[in-house]
Amino acid sequence: MKTLRKRLIVTTLMAGLGLGGAAALAGPWGDGADCPMHGGKGYGRMGGDPEQRMAWRQQRHAERMELLEARLKLKPEQQTAWKGFLTAQESQRAERIKMWQDRTDRKDSTTLNAHFEERTQALEQRLAGLKTMAKAAGDLYATLDTDQKQVMDQFFADRPLRGMRGMRGGPAATPATTQ
Repeated sequence: MKTLRKRLIVTTLMAGLGLGGAAALAGPWGDGADCPMHGGKGYGRMGGDPEQRMAWRQQRHAERMELLEARLKLKPEQQTAWKGFLTAQESQRAERIKMWQDRTDRKDSTTLNAHFEERTQALEQRLAGLKTMAKAAGDLYATLDTDQKQVMDQFFADRPLRGMRGMRGGPAATPATTQ
């Protein structure tokens, strides 16, 4: 059970980072036909306007969360935990967007030390956000029944990005097998 909880937290955090919906490849959770990062909508592979890619990622993430909510068939007493989970994700995404925009506006750091200080602060902010996400995910998971937990586990286990890890010639890594 402890391993299962760790997997859920890791996969939930990945989804919160937008990685779960960032590259929708063929699979049970989406076909990725309009993915701007993989040639869809004419943006070119990993090219195009960063704001368009960001908007696409946000839309894709919202669609995935709607799909998850529908498959979970949440009961009224679970809605508070679900909304807390979505709020934590949105907060994390908004903070990441703000950090990206701040960094883009500055263009570059003036010194090597300033560069590393900026990166350290960004990582500390992301860690705080991840801890909030982990708590919200744990709170939601605690309200789910056995069938809903299976749906949630499968949803994050089948996230599209998982398959990309195996593209380097080896099998796709799983949280239990990574070191």
